[in-house]
Amino acid sequence: MQKIFQICFLMMLFISTSSAFGQELQTHINDNKEADSIRKKLDGAKDSVIFTAKYIRFTKLGLSKDSIILLPLDTSTVNIQNYSPLLQPKHPTISLGNMGLAARPLLYEPSKRIGFDEGFHSLDYYALTPEDIVYYQARAPFTSLYFVSAGQKEQLFRAIHSQNIKKNWNVGVNFNRADSKGFYARQRGDNLNVAVFSWYQSPNKRYNMWASAIFNTMRAYENGSNADSTIFEPGYNKISRDAEEVKLTTARNLYRKNTLFLKQTYYVGRIDTSTNANNSVLPTNKITYTIEYNNNSYDFYKNETDTYGVMPGGIANSVYTNDSTHVQHVRNEFIYSFFLRPKNSTVIKNELKIDAGIRHDYYNHKYLNFLPTGATFENSQIAFQNITILGSAGYRFTSNIDLNLDVQQVLQGNNAGDFLYEAKSRILLGKSVGRIELGAYLQNQSPAEIFNYYRGNHYKWSYTDLKNTKIANASFNYINDKFGFEAGAKYFLTSNYLYFAANGTNSILPAQESADISLIRIDASKKWRFGKFVIENYLAYQKTDKEDVLRTPEFYTCNSFYLDQTFFKVLKANIGFDVRYNSAYANYSYSPATSQFYVGEATVYKSTPIIDVFVKANLKRANIFVKYDYVNQGWLSPGYYTVNRYPMQDALLKFGVSWNFYD
Repeated sequence: MQKIFQICFLMMLFISTSSAFGQELQTHINDNKEADSIRKKLDGAKDSVIFTAKYIRFTKLGLSKDSIILLPLDTSTVNIQNYSPLLQPKHPTISLGNMGLAARPLLYEPSKRIGFDEGFHSLDYYALTPEDIVYYQARAPFTSLYFVSAGQKEQLFRAIHSQNIKKNWNVGVNFNRADSKGFYARQRGDNLNVAVFSWYQSPNKRYNMWASAIFNTMRAYENGSNADSTIFEPGYNKISRDAEEVKLTTARNLYRKNTLFLKQTYYVGRIDTSTNANNSVLPTNKITYTIEYNNNSYDFYKNETDTYGVMPGGIANSVYTNDSTHVQHVRNEFIYSFFLRPKNSTVIKNELKIDAGIRHDYYNHKYLNFLPTGATFENSQIAFQNITILGSAGYRFTSNIDLNLDVQQVLQGNNAGDFLYEAKSRILLGKSVGRIELGAYLQNQSPAEIFNYYRGNHYKWSYTDLKNTKIANASFNYINDKFGFEAGAKYFLTSNYLYFAANGTNSILPAQESADISLIRIDASKKWRFGKFVIENYLAYQKTDKEDVLRTPEFYTCNSFYLDQTFFKVLKANIGFDVRYNSAYANYSYSPATSQFYVGEATVYKSTPIIDVFVKANLKRANIFVKYDYVNQGWLSPGYYTVNRYPMQDALLKFGVSWNFYD
């Protein structure tokens, strides 16, 4: 408790110091001659502009599909306390205990990918991809620093720097480092992401180039779970968490994902300008070329006797394991886009858009398994390619109604026959009434390679008769921004569902469900405001007819209650708590050697609410939060699990600050 008081005192001292020395955010000071004079003396400036967040705009690849949409920076404290990718309110996860370790979605969220997939996704939450890169337009150098600390248990540092080297050419760099040591031995997750990116736009705005080089290193230590499975039961003789015996002491998974990415677009023919705030350039003809190179590796290592039998005995060596999977991937994609819209119209309607393209994918897939001497006992390799056609059509009836169709079909290669057909429609009923979003898709997906074939020191299988997984989906969503309300329903019909299942006490094998699986999911969220008090609710209900195979809770909710108050006219603060809860269900188990979650023993853990208390504040360019995770530990529950036998973190005090610099 004394440490808590010390931290709070330092926080108050930090805030008061920032208030004394913080720079006031103004767009200009032309009306203040004295301030203008001081500014010129200090900076030698040729003008009196003080750059703020409104001078920084950004876009992402997903916002540049038709025309480039620029968005302002989000400098608010919304969701700042949920910095971990595993603790997003509307996308909950299950994990091995803390950030950096293997995780998967808690709710049913099937992937829409088609074509080749190596099948290693348990650490995807911590990787940067080209779609994650934010590209900036910055009139002044922009730097964003973000730091989170929970003592020795968890630390996170993120830095972004971006600046225009020319008026229409921006470059930048991302640096992310997360180190979460957890409470138990060998529970560490260590992640490093570095990205260099650039966005060039020609002076006439016809040509755009987005480029990035991304390097991901994700190291997850594996302890095989706690040896004592009674640590949360009555009568347990409690000892220090780091003194608890674990089943593995040298094992770890190491994933590396490196990407070189280049996308170029050129607008041909007439271009129009939209009447929105961004004055977006609207092409009538567009050519897009994308090239991407990925070099990924997935390694599992251990050097010890598996006393507890976490995995099957070694095929080549009972003590030493060094399994490695490598995938090299080169993608070339060409798309031609045609837009037909009325000339000189202030309202965009009767707009037709057609995309037609082709994608070529080349893969080189290797399995390497090493002996202690450095020799290999498995060295297999396969190279192949896929050719996919891409097409889409969209029609905007009015500014309030549109319809979009997308087609992806693998025509030739190892995954020939895969397809994804999708339809979406948005209907704006009115600013006060809200809007409706309708969607549906059909998907035919080849089995991930890890289901077909795997060679390691502990597991070995080969299947040639697995069928493609097929998914039919229909969705309805209603959104009312004015009242902060959103509700929707989704239906999934899944055929030939693939998963991993227990094969004995310490082994797993791929399995395929022969019967169709139906699942319906209903989501609703609402933001309530009562004076200075705010309540944010999110509820998800889902029901499936195959609970023994598709393990997911029926009910999940995340709720936030806080006081929204401004202190001293400058300190905007939220003081409140978050509550997360899901109904009890049969949890997944986990295999360290393959980094896969599987359907094992039907262990159902008691489910209790998890309460986090937080204080977050915005002071000029800085956002600050103090958070106490799982404050109700020892009151409603001594601890909890989301994966069989892997305990989650204990109560933990965290502090975080983000700071933006615009000049």
